[in-house]
Amino acid sequence: MSFDRLPVSHLHVAIAAVCAIVFLASTVAFSVGSVRASQEQAQAQRLRAVDDAQHHQLIDLTRKTDQAWQRLRQLQRSDEEIRRLTAAAARAYHVRLPSQGLSPASHRPVQPGGQTPPRTSAEPTSRTQPTASLWGRLASWFAGISGVGGTDFAEEGARLSRLTQDLDTSFDRCADLRAQALAIVDARRSADVARQRYLDAIPSIWPTSGSVSSGFGYRTDPESGFHAGLDIENDYGAPVYATAAGVVSQAGWDGDYGNKLIIDHGNGLQTWYAHNSQLLVFAGQQVRKGQEIARVGATGFATGPHVHYEVLLWGKPIDPTPYLNGVRAQVASAR
Repeated sequence: MSFDRLPVSHLHVAIAAVCAIVFLASTVAFSVGSVRASQEQAQAQRLRAVDDAQHHQLIDLTRKTDQAWQRLRQLQRSDEEIRRLTAAAARAYHVRLPSQGLSPASHRPVQPGGQTPPRTSAEPTSRTQPTASLWGRLASWFAGISGVGGTDFAEEGARLSRLTQDLDTSFDRCADLRAQALAIVDARRSADVARQRYLDAIPSIWPTSGSVSSGFGYRTDPESGFHAGLDIENDYGAPVYATAAGVVSQAGWDGDYGNKLIIDHGNGLQTWYAHNSQLLVFAGQQVRKGQEIARVGATGFATGPHVHYEVLLWGKPIDPTPYLNGVRAQVASAR
């Protein structure tokens, strides 16, 4: 059959049918392509959203990790300070403390492949039990996320948050322990200072070198009667020392005593130094134990250069000899 013989109308119909088929096929292909492109775009958007979420989680995880390490380092410093304070107290006061340190190597992080990294400056050389435990947990967590792939950042972030809370709790406890240790050390130091001040205020040294020419008590020479102190002979101008720390309450001429000094040591205790040729301190001055305060002389009623030395307790003269012989000093040091 020849196309020449087909009616024109039939030919038009055939052409129209072919065009319709081609158009329909094109439309179907376009629709399928559009749907596929939309699906691929949606998938790409979902992947991008997941990637962005993981990126933010990773940033948050990194921040929390840095905070955890920083908190742990602070805990280590407090821990080391507590150990230093307690060790110093143990040495000073002969107290034996229980050993709480753990082996640092047992809690060092393990890198992929089972290699133990070299010690860093942040890693402590000694720790108490809580610090070592937290160090081990943090190191194990870090080794876990760095040694495997496919990390769930949200879950690891939650774990790290819990670990950070434990770190904060331990840090607070460590801060309390540090405060207690400091309070104990300060109290002992204050007690030592008070004890030393007490000992310094006891007249336990000789006011000058030389020999005792007249003792404490009743005598007949150079005059009869009660002698309320010790007369210590020495060369004219030799130094006279404060036998204890205190405040000069009197410095000047006093009749038969000549140039006299009175030092108030507190607790009702005073010392007198008479017949001096020269006074080197003034009333109201704070003096140290062993400080030079005068020069030996023979002023007032005196037969020769010497120091008339008295110790008074609540205004009553007492024998200075036990103090100078160290008896009272030994009693005081045993308190």
